[in-house]
Amino acid sequence: MPIVSPYTNDKINLHQLSIFKHGVCTVCGKPLAECTKVYSGKKKGGEYAIVCENCKDKIETHVAENVYYRQEAEIPACDTKLWRYQDFSKFVSLLDSGKLFFTRADSFDDPFECARGFNFQKDAVYSEIEKYLRLSVKTKLMDAGNNHPSDDEIERELKKEMDELVKRQEEKRKEYFVSCWHENERESEGMWKLYTSALSQGVAIQTTVERLCCSLENDCFEIGKVNYVTFDKPLTETQVPVWYKRDVFAHEREVRVVIKDSAYTCNGMPVETNLDTLIEKIYVSPTAPEWLAGLVKRVALQYGLDKPVEYSRLNDKPCY
Repeated sequence: MPIVSPYTNDKINLHQLSIFKHGVCTVCGKPLAECTKVYSGKKKGGEYAIVCENCKDKIETHVAENVYYRQEAEIPACDTKLWRYQDFSKFVSLLDSGKLFFTRADSFDDPFECARGFNFQKDAVYSEIEKYLRLSVKTKLMDAGNNHPSDDEIERELKKEMDELVKRQEEKRKEYFVSCWHENERESEGMWKLYTSALSQGVAIQTTVERLCCSLENDCFEIGKVNYVTFDKPLTETQVPVWYKRDVFAHEREVRVVIKDSAYTCNGMPVETNLDTLIEKIYVSPTAPEWLAGLVKRVALQYGLDKPVEYSRLNDKPCY
């Protein structure tokens, strides 16, 4: 039988399957070996499959043949709980638009978003590129009729090329659009304070990795845990900076959904989202007045969303 989402009653599509079963053959269950061929398509009965070389005969409708590479960011388990803390006004905006907002990477407050390291490490970051670029520059000068370019001429042209390359690298930040979530089995007092401007009017959405992935109408996304690093050593050219942040933010336990789009020029990307699938529960902040919980419930119902609304458990009374 085809794999069906318990939230939408729809068949899991190929992109969702690649996330939920990342790194394993969906027929034999064996781990996929790095840099080996994988085959994706539909088995008899219409169920999607991503299979190893030994199981490729199980696919009847061929879709694609690729080389398998493990995703750089760790993909959380399907049942991992995720939280989004926000002001009541942003919660209403989500209900009204029916779209999850993805922020362009260069619009975040952290200047190190999509960075490869510190500025003083720039030479180390670009040293390998510079080796190849130097040869390219020399060839370029010779092709232009300068058969014996001097070292000074090469250095001047190399600096120009490197400056342009660094600028292009900075511009690449604008290609990534990110939706940020907090991974935790329980709510976080720290996240309430960090991500609500008025704690007494904070609202948190609780979902799971599976719900989040099944709710998005856009299939051009990746999901993964942020890697927290010190940048004592800069990232290499093969590492994708959008999955890395400084370790001073490790308390955020961030899972992010990333869409890469070099053609989209706005500061953020609203993505059509099935809110009934996305939202499992709604929480109001520990200092919220009693009327806010009722208001959240009524507003959600006005938008056709019937979900449990709970007070923060941080509001529970102690026993001495």
